[in-house]
Order: sequence, then C-alpha cells, then structure tokens
Amino acid sequence: MRYWPKTVWLRGLLALCGLYLVLALVTLRHGDRALYPAESDTVTVYVIDNGFHTDIAIPANEVAPGSLLAEAAQPAAGAPWLVIGWGDAGFYTAKGFSAARAVDGLRALFWINNPSVIRVFGVSNDPGRLYDRKTALPVTLSRAGFTAMIAHMQASFVEKDGRPVVYPVPGTTDAFYDSREHFSIARDCNNWTADQLNAAGLPTAPMLDGLEPLFRLDLRLRTKVR
Repeated sequence: MRYWPKTVWLRGLLALCGLYLVLALVTLRHGDRALYPAESDTVTVYVIDNGFHTDIAIPANEVAPGSLLAEAAQPAAGAPWLVIGWGDAGFYTAKGFSAARAVDGLRALFWINNPSVIRVFGVSNDPGRLYDRKTALPVTLSRAGFTAMIAHMQASFVEKDGRPVVYPVPGTTDAFYDSREHFSIARDCNNWTADQLNAAGLPTAPMLDGLEPLFRLDLRLRTKVR
C-alpha cells in the first residue's frame, strides 16, 4: 500500500484551509447600514446559543396580532418572549442521544434537500435574565430592521389558508411547523439564524456562520455584539 508523504498531506490541508478562507471572504455579506446599527426606536432580541444550535428570542408584544408568526405562537400564548429556531425535520424533532440519532444527524448534514421545520416556544422571562451571558447574546435592532427580520422569518413558513402548517411532534409542548427551506451542511440551523439577522441589517458570513464558534466570533467582531 502506498503512503503519501507528510509534506503532501500538509500541503493539501493548507490548500483546503486557503480555499475555505477565500470562499469565506468572497461570500461575506455586509448588511444594511440603513437598518443597522440602530440609533433610536430599537428592539432588543437575543441569539440563544447552546454551543451547537442557535435560536432567536423576540419580545412577544412586538409581534403583530393576526400575523403568521402570531398564529404560530398561539401555543405559547401569554409568554412574554418567543424563541424561534429552525432545523432538519427528522433530527431537530427527535430527543435523546443514541447511535441511530447520530446516524440521522449525518444524514441531515450530508444528504441534500432535507425537509425542515421551525420551532416556536415561549419563555417566561427576559432571556438576558433567564440564561447566562454566554448563552443569550443581546442584539439591538432598529424597529425597521426588526420588521424586516420578522417578514423574512415568516417567509420561511409553509402557509395554508393564512396559517402555518403544523408539523406534528408527539410528547412536546413546543410547536413545530413545516418550513419551505431545506437543511444540509451547506445551510444549517446557525446559517438560518444568521440569515434572519442579515435581513435586519447585520453583516453575516455564510461560510463561517454555520459553525457555532465562528458564528459567535462573527457576531462579536463585525456586529460588535457583546
């Protein structure tokens, strides 16, 4: 069996890293200065980060009554904050850890056109108080940016007769809904979160934001989120 010299492996690794860096720079999105940073009439949202997956928490009283998102939030009626996230329909709605779920996670990443769902649930307190500072990252949006983000978020839902289509998941109080989008390693849950923030005017980096540590770094360096 032929073995490649270590220098060949090293050069190949450096070439891949260089290609990744070039693609990351080429695909940077610069945001909208008319929307962000916010100067007045602001709305604070939170990026909820569990170290692997990210959601967005928004104040429930900022959601327009009768809107698609208000309909999706009905199961969380009365909660002052709504948490919205996105993921692969199979993996995201499953629970626990097992070999079968690990295999399903690989399928979600490396197969194409995987169906996806949006999860909506309520929390009883300001996420900045409910979670530690590493978990809940506050982002101050302009009201126009917040409105644009909600519109972009609602476009992700499958809609029927003006209502989001429920994705049934037994044994949970969280609400899941069919999404128009598809999940893969090229666009995962963190990319979806970043896309919502980009709609609000924030600069994002699609090649970086899929990985939680790089997404967090991107938020801290380019949007000055602290």
